[in-house]
Amino acid sequence: MIKNQNRIISLIVIILYAVIFFKLQASDIAKIQLLNKHYHIKDLKLQDFDGKFFPLKNKESKFYIINLWASWCAPCIKEMKSLDALKKAVPSISVITVSQDNDVKDAEEFFIKNKYNNLEKYYDFDKKFISTIKVRGLPTTFIANSKYKIFAKVEGIIEWDSKIFIEWLYSN
Repeated sequence: MIKNQNRIISLIVIILYAVIFFKLQASDIAKIQLLNKHYHIKDLKLQDFDGKFFPLKNKESKFYIINLWASWCAPCIKEMKSLDALKKAVPSISVITVSQDNDVKDAEEFFIKNKYNNLEKYYDFDKKFISTIKVRGLPTTFIANSKYKIFAKVEGIIEWDSKIFIEWLYSN
């Protein structure tokens, strides 16, 4: 009798965990905002930490995930591991981080300390990118297709490397 009760309790706990886990991931998808106005970023020039420019049009990719972040932003720090894991899991996607720190050294030190080796790391020296695209807060991440058209954005964090996000991405 006690064994059966323990099994039932264990089963209920497993089911509740699965429901909660799925709802959390499903709520991540709800955070993705499809944009009516599409921004074209083919002419975007990214600057590395040394100030050298890299035109985005020289990077071919199935999708571009462009994450605006800062080393002082707790949610930004939290999602960085997930962004790094996304790039590792799906190499055909460009995962581009653009630091909004006041000092480029803060961004450099963050990446050295945390060893996120799969991400492309850039800095918005003149804050031109963030002022052009109009961001309400950090982190904000833009999603663009292979034709350099931003079609969605996320304000806040999601689990970028989740199966549900990757499926959503390839269905759009």
